[in-house]
Amino acid sequence: MNDKSRTGVGAPQPISEILDGVSIPFAYKFGYLVNSYREPSFRSIESKLGLTRPEILTLIFLFHRDGITASEICDFSGHLKNNISRAVTALEKKALIRRVPDVHDQRRLLLYITVEGQRMHQCFMPGLQERERAMMSALTTKESTELTRLLQKLCTSTPNWCNQEHV
Repeated sequence: MNDKSRTGVGAPQPISEILDGVSIPFAYKFGYLVNSYREPSFRSIESKLGLTRPEILTLIFLFHRDGITASEICDFSGHLKNNISRAVTALEKKALIRRVPDVHDQRRLLLYITVEGQRMHQCFMPGLQERERAMMSALTTKESTELTRLLQKLCTSTPNWCNQEHV
């Protein structure tokens, strides 16, 4: 990268040079895709529906897997416990979820999405699905199928590398 590129002076760099010019090309590209999809989508939901990102994430989790704990959401998503805890409290105040003590362990609180929470999920999910369709429209059906297979393979292998010591 030349000095003009670093300072932003001159012609803009092609996106491929930016994405390929890093030491972690796969992770960087995954991050770029996720951020390009998630950030505008979640900002829109926040401005239209008054839900924060952790609240949106929690509703998505509970819509598909009701009866889990906030810690389980944190473990799976990598979000900080204090952010998810605040989201759970806010969602409960909005009557979008409810907390119920676990019958097997009274110290654990299980989270359940309410009917109103399901309605809220249905308000924002079509926009997220449309944005995903737009993102995936760059691929053919065959490429999309292959990407699905490869992503599943990478996700399945996460336990093999995720708990390794970090830098």
